Order: sequence, then C-alpha cells, then structure tokens
Amino acid sequence: MKNKKKLFIPLLLALVASIIVGYNLYLRQRRSLAADSNSILVFGNIEVTEAELSFMVPGRVEERPVSEGELVRAGQVVAWLEGAEFDREVALRQAEVQAAQAALAELVAGSRPEEIARERAAVSRAQARLDELLAGARPQEIAAAKAAVKRAGAEVDRLRKEYERQERLFKKEVISAREYEAAWAAFEVAQAKLAESEEQLKLIQEGPRKEQIEQARQALAEARERLSLLERGPRKEQIEQASARLKQAQEALALAKIRRDYTTLISPLSGIVLSEAIEPGERVAPGTAVITVGDLSKVYLRAYINETDLGRVKVGQKVQVMTDTYPDKVYEGRISFISSESEFTPKNVQTETERVKLVYRIKVDIPNPEMELKPGMPAKARILTGE
Repeated sequence: MKNKKKLFIPLLLALVASIIVGYNLYLRQRRSLAADSNSILVFGNIEVTEAELSFMVPGRVEERPVSEGELVRAGQVVAWLEGAEFDREVALRQAEVQAAQAALAELVAGSRPEEIARERAAVSRAQARLDELLAGARPQEIAAAKAAVKRAGAEVDRLRKEYERQERLFKKEVISAREYEAAWAAFEVAQAKLAESEEQLKLIQEGPRKEQIEQARQALAEARERLSLLERGPRKEQIEQASARLKQAQEALALAKIRRDYTTLISPLSGIVLSEAIEPGERVAPGTAVITVGDLSKVYLRAYINETDLGRVKVGQKVQVMTDTYPDKVYEGRISFISSESEFTPKNVQTETERVKLVYRIKVDIPNPEMELKPGMPAKARILTGE
C-alpha cells in the first residue's frame, strides 16, 4: 500500500506540471495569434539600387583604383583614361581661340597709320611706273643705249683682232692651246654683249608694249583699292564674321575641356562596388560599364505577401526588419511599392506547395546610414498592420 502511494504522488505532480505547461503554451499561442492580427511576417533579401558607371568618351583605361567589395563615396574617382590625346586637343583649341581673338582685335582696332602710309607709297610707285611707260623712252635713255652699243662694238673689234693674232701665234705653235681658247672665249662674250646692247636699244626705241601698260594700270588700281580699304577700316560684316569665328572657337575649346573631364570617372553615389568589368589597359567605348556600384545609403527589402493579406497592407506602412547578421537590431522601414499584378512565388522558395501560391511583390525602403545592410542579406520583416 505504501508503495502505491509513493507511485501516485509523482504521477500527480507530473500531471499538474503538464497542465501548467499546456496552459502556458495556450496563452503564448493566444498572444501570437493576437500579434499576427496586427502584423504580417514576410521574408526576403536585402537589395540595393545599382548604378553602372561608364565613360562618356572612348579611350584606354589607365587606372581603376577600386575593386569589388570596396566602399566608395559620392564624388570619389573610381577610374580614369589615358589623357594625352585629350590634352593635345585642348591645346589645339586654345591656340585657335587665341588666333581668333587676335584677328577680331585687329579688325576692331582698325588700320594703323604706318599701314596706311605704306600703302600710299605703294600707290605712288605704281603711278610712277605707269607714267613712265606712257611717256616712253627719254632722249637720254636712247643716247645711253646707243653709247652702250658703240662701246660693245668697239670691244668686239678689239677682241676680234686679238683673237686673230692669237690664232696666228697658235698655228706657229708660239702659244698654247689654252691661251688660244681663252682669246676665242673672250671674243664670243664680247659678241654676246653687243647683241644684248643692240636688243636693248631696239626695245627703248620701240617703247613699252601694250600689255606692259595694261599690267601697270592693273597694279595701280589694286594698290588704290588696298589703300581705300585701309582708310575706310573694316566693314561691319567683317567684324561680325570674326566674332562668329571666335565664338565657334570658344565653343570648340569648351567641348574639348568637357571631353577631357569625361576621362575621369566619378561615382555619383556612396555605396559598395558590386562588380568590375574593365581592367586597366583595356580600351572602352562610351557607355561600356566599368564598375557597378550599389547605393547603400538607402537599401530595400524585396518580399512577397499572400493574396489573402493584400487588403491589410498599403504604401507608407511601417515595417520592422531584422537580419541574421544583426539579430539584436531592428531596422525601421516603410512599404514604398506594392505590385498590382500577382505572380507565383519565386523559385527560390523551398517547397513546391509555396511555389504554386499567388503572391504580390512588395518593396520596403530601409534607411541604412551606417551601411550595415548589404545586398543579398536574408532578412525577415514584420509589417505593422495595426498602426
């Protein structure tokens, strides 16, 4: 009998303990159900807004100082191209601007006094030349030409006699062949000078040709026109054209500088380098992605809600986000997007039962000032439907 009592007491205690545990589980389930009525638990992965950074001009990558996984800040240089070609283009355009500025300044300043004086002298010379041709040869010129002919003739006679004497001596072998040939050469030179003097006398006596007078008149007209242009100064349209050329050169210089600036690739946002597509030394075309940067300042959670919960969520609703990486930290976010079209649960959901359910994609924006949340992190979120 005593043994039965000893067995009954432990059984009774065990029964009481079971009742207490069961009741606690019941209360916990009740509280959980109450919590679920004011929230929806969803799962997803942290994602970021990605930006593919590329050059706007072609060239060869000289350096890319950042690598995959590194953090970058907005305004940080992440790559640059070889710049010698672009520097040469800027220098060329600068020279063109300087030349255009000088040309415009010269037109605006007008003609200098020394330029006008020089052109007036040219007109005087052209007029004198024409007058000389129209007047014909003066008696003094004719007399001088005749005197030149006479002197040349006398020289020919003298050298002819000398040549004849040298010829006789050569035949007698008194002089060398070189001396004989020298006498003959001197005689020929004298004959040529006589012919030249006679031709000059003939030209002087005949007077200038008609085409010579016409050429002199044309030269005088051109000199007068140049003088007139200098005295009147530049025309308004000339200054306008020079101004337009200067503006065009300045625009070309500005464009060259912009192209040179484009050889430096700057990150427009703070984030993490998600991928690198180009290595130093490679040539790139405009628009070719060099690196991809993810914006970590404001990440988002992509998750899916069941069709039955769609009526309980709305844009702007508060969401508490938790990750396995930081289990003791809760991130506050808000729903920024709810898809208007249903879809099947994504394939990465483990069970076939879940994959055939119709769900709606949502996006939860999460401030990330400490940049703790990284793309790809698994996370769970509680949508606070009761607020």
